[in-house]
Parts: sequence; C-alpha cells; structure tokens
Amino acid sequence: MLLLRSLLLTLFVSLPAYADNSELERSVFQLSVDVKMLLLKYYHVQADEGNTQRIAELSQRRSEVEALHEHISKQLDGSYLPYKQNIQQRWMTFDSYLKQNLNEIQESNYPELQVVTLMREAQRAMLEELEKLGENLRQNSETKPSEYEQWNRNQKNLMISVVERYIERAASSMGAPLTTDQIDIAALCKQFDRGLADMKSQATSDEAQALLSKIRSQWIFIQTAATNTDAKLVPFLVMRYTDNILDRLTLLDQHS
Repeated sequence: MLLLRSLLLTLFVSLPAYADNSELERSVFQLSVDVKMLLLKYYHVQADEGNTQRIAELSQRRSEVEALHEHISKQLDGSYLPYKQNIQQRWMTFDSYLKQNLNEIQESNYPELQVVTLMREAQRAMLEELEKLGENLRQNSETKPSEYEQWNRNQKNLMISVVERYIERAASSMGAPLTTDQIDIAALCKQFDRGLADMKSQATSDEAQALLSKIRSQWIFIQTAATNTDAKLVPFLVMRYTDNILDRLTLLDQHS
C-alpha cells in the first residue's frame, strides 16, 4: 500500500513542467483526497491516544500532501497567483493546527477540542479553495472528467465522508462525532453501494471485477461499523480498509 502511494506521488511530482490543465486538475483532485485523509489520519492518532505507528502514518501522509501541494504550485503560472496564495495560506493554517493538536496528544493524550474544531475548519477552507482551482482549470482546458473518472471520484468522496464521521466518533472521548455537520451516513452508504453495483454490472475485464469484489468485501465491514453506533469501535481496521479501497479505486483506472 505504501509502495503504491509512493509510486503515485512520484508520478505526480515527475510530471513535466508543461503539464496541461487537465493533468493539473487531476493533481488538484488528488490533493483534495490527500488533505481529507490527512485529517482522518489525525483522528486515528487521537483515537489511538498517540500510538507511535499512527503518528508515523500521519507524518508520512503529511509529507505527501506537502510535496503534491508544492508540485501543483510550481506548475501554475502567474494567472493563478490568487489561487496559489489562498491555498498556501489555508494550508499553513491547517498545518499549524495539526501540529499543535499532535503536540497536545503526545504530551497529554488530550488535545484542545476548540483547536481540533479550528483545524477542521481550516481544512474545509483549503478544500474549498482547491475546488475553486479545479473548476477554473476545467474551464480553461475546456474539458471535464470522463463519466468513469467522475464515478471514481464520487466513490472516493462518499467513502471518505462516511469514514470521517466514524473516525471522529472513535476519536471522541464521549463516543460522539466531534462536529455537528448534518450528515446522513445511511444515505451516503446507499449511494456508495449503488455506485459499486453499477460499475460491477458494466466492468468487462476480469481484473476490474476482481478489484470491485475486493472493494465490496471491505466496504461491507466499513458500512456496518459506520452505521451501527452500538458496535465496538474498530478504528484500525476501518482505516486500513479505507486505505485499501482508495488504492483499489485508483487501480481500477487501469482496467476501466
């Protein structure tokens, strides 16, 4: 899994300087996924009370986010300066709160809830700026993601939304979500289920069918854990399966 992520990151950072807007737009979407997962990795650290392995995973993800962010910034010309500045500012704020919360966990196991909230708000602000940049790149390149690529993106975002609420609950000492967002977990799960079923009915290669079957088997576990608030919290398995599914959704691109 780490090898796959390293290969993907190498691909992004080795794109030529003349990469067109459609390639940059894909990098921007990948950055948004990584930023979302960075917050989830933090929640996993909090849920596991500063476990050193979880901290190492968080640090690895943070380095990947920073590298991809820097790569995208270098590829954008002067006409995108406002986007670059806004995203950089949002990243610095988010990263500052992330480090502050991590230090609190390492020192006392209990971060300041207000700072956790500020971190999440900063992350949301960065994601909004990335969406604006992505939309601008799509307009300037006069292209949009293919139907399959949009499906793949939707599936990733749906799963992350479900897992985020679950891992928030695992990170909370009270066993409740750390935010008050009105998210219907069951509805999101149904959407993800429909997406998998639709693609399984359309996929023609054996490789794609095998990947979809593996995704579904691990998704069922995540779905059950996320929708049953009375079940024992198992953040390690949920996060491990989340990483696996994201990797397999990416691999599906090669067999679509």
